[in-house]
Amino acid sequence: MTQMAGGIAIPKEHFADLARKMLRYRWICYGILLLTYIFVYFDRVAPAVVAPELMKEFGLTATSLGILSSMYFYPYAAMQIPSGILSDYFGPRFSVGTFFIIAAVGTALFGLAHSFGLIIFGRFLMGVGVAVVWIPCMRILANWFRPNEFSTLTGMMLTWGNAGAILASAPLAFLVGLVGWRYSFFWLGAFMIILAALNFIILRNKPSDKGYPTVSEIDNVPYYQGAGADVSFKDNLKKLFMMRNYWLIAIYAFMIYGTVMGFQGLWCIPYLQHTYGIPKQQAANILMFWPIGMALGCLSIGWASDRLLKSRRKASLYGIIIYAISWLPVIIWPSSIPVGAFYPLLFVMGFFCGAYVPNYAHIAEGQPHSFIATANGMVNIWYFVGGALFQAVMGLVLDGYGKVGDKFPVGAYKMSFILCFVALLIGAVAMYFTVDTKVVVKITDEELIV
Repeated sequence: MTQMAGGIAIPKEHFADLARKMLRYRWICYGILLLTYIFVYFDRVAPAVVAPELMKEFGLTATSLGILSSMYFYPYAAMQIPSGILSDYFGPRFSVGTFFIIAAVGTALFGLAHSFGLIIFGRFLMGVGVAVVWIPCMRILANWFRPNEFSTLTGMMLTWGNAGAILASAPLAFLVGLVGWRYSFFWLGAFMIILAALNFIILRNKPSDKGYPTVSEIDNVPYYQGAGADVSFKDNLKKLFMMRNYWLIAIYAFMIYGTVMGFQGLWCIPYLQHTYGIPKQQAANILMFWPIGMALGCLSIGWASDRLLKSRRKASLYGIIIYAISWLPVIIWPSSIPVGAFYPLLFVMGFFCGAYVPNYAHIAEGQPHSFIATANGMVNIWYFVGGALFQAVMGLVLDGYGKVGDKFPVGAYKMSFILCFVALLIGAVAMYFTVDTKVVVKITDEELIV
């Protein structure tokens, strides 16, 4: 009796052993990507902690600081199509290993730069390099895992990513106090080089690279249909652009992530320092509760999408509505919230902003297997265009009001928060009009191999 593994017929007893090895090794591949993704998020939000130092050392206005921080997001967005193509056609191992080295160089250069032009270039390289991590992760999920595990594992990825955001809050502020912001970024870049090497050593693109069967072969279920595999890239892209879901999810992604990066990624700490007069370390301690909440929210909302609601649309819609409501305190009482109340408030905001997690499964479930990573890259563009523009636009709003002494007035921050609230309402309306996708019943590893 034989079974197929990677297109090769092998004895059934040997197949069972390979299946067990595959189901173990996929977690090793997933684990190294989790570790790598921590530093994607670290680079993304770290400028919030060092914003005052950057403004002082380089003589930056709020607008120019917003431009500097957003220089991560523009190349990140531009790299999403190449990232998808690299992942689908060259594989995650090459893609992540190569481009994470570029990210490491950019991170170190950010710390070494002594001119505004050079620090902009370092930030640009950060964006280019880390852009080719998330989409390869989606390809690994499609190659090694079942489709009904997609949203939960996506949520776990974002949970670990937010561990990087946690490190880029209070721990980074503490490190900056010890060794300065320049050495902090330089040594982070050196560590990222080591991570890039580990991806080359450990990661494998698909089970057949190690002679293992796929989940479809193990379960004897054709999870990923080949429909569309013989269709050209151009035709698959055209089909994606004709989907109403794609454009509605794009609007949702732009709005929700723009507010996240505008506030958590840049302006939260200046707001707390300027409006409440608290020191940087305390502001960073408060900010840390956002990624803690987001880490739990991404995991919980991804799980709810797969298991509880069994709906991508409902999980994303309910989440963004609660997230929008959580902005009301900083709009209604921007200068009179008790400082201690910011800890639970930012936790709640962070938790429910994770409502975007099911979007990736929402799009992936409508695509041929060979196009999944590219399709997710096309959605990912809108998250980072939103992140870039909201940071810059919020800076423009602040500069429009001007500083009073060395601080922006509370009215300037309030107006920027109102802008975010309106954007979230638009995002909620867009998600309301999406069409839901089907969540497949799970088969567990224990049920497969006995």
